[in-house]
Amino acid sequence: MEEDHLSPRPAGVPWEQAGALFVAGTTAYAAVHAVKVERGETVVVSGAAGGVGSLVVQLARHAGATVIGLASEPHHAWLTRHGVIPLTYGEGVGERIRAAADGTIDAFIDTFGAPYIELALELGVPGERINTIIDFPGAAKHGTKAEGSAAAARAEVLRELASLIADGELEIPVARVYPLDEVRDAFRELERRHTNGKIVLRP
Repeated sequence: MEEDHLSPRPAGVPWEQAGALFVAGTTAYAAVHAVKVERGETVVVSGAAGGVGSLVVQLARHAGATVIGLASEPHHAWLTRHGVIPLTYGEGVGERIRAAADGTIDAFIDTFGAPYIELALELGVPGERINTIIDFPGAAKHGTKAEGSAAAARAEVLRELASLIADGELEIPVARVYPLDEVRDAFRELERRHTNGKIVLRP
């Protein structure tokens, strides 16, 4: 491996959190930068308490945006602690978003999948300010963005994210740590899609 592809782990960053940066962290970073989040804007994030979504909402808040996060009710307290306006997904979510935004919705980041691209368009968000990390057919159909980890898989991005963790400005919630021989249980939990943060395998 080339030396410039490596990034040091700050002493204050646990291995479990550092290990999540290369995929979840870089994906979240790419998604926020894809929609060009700016201070004072309003951004909606679907899957806001998941492994990537939980980082997206924090990075968007760090950029100075008002963030509306869609998640199940058990995760609303975590989102509130991080300055996010939590909303429950499901029937009527569009009206709940409009009421919470109380004005223009500038960008939408989808970390869950269909039907959120269509919802974002219905809410009046321009296609170039919608990014999905999972609904690639929807992005191709509607001409929205679909940037993920590959767009930010650079050592300098990892250093920036690790510094935010070390400075207490970014939290990587770890839902559960599994030993490697329990990998099947880890995947079963992952498939339920109700975890707050990352599921970690420890070799």
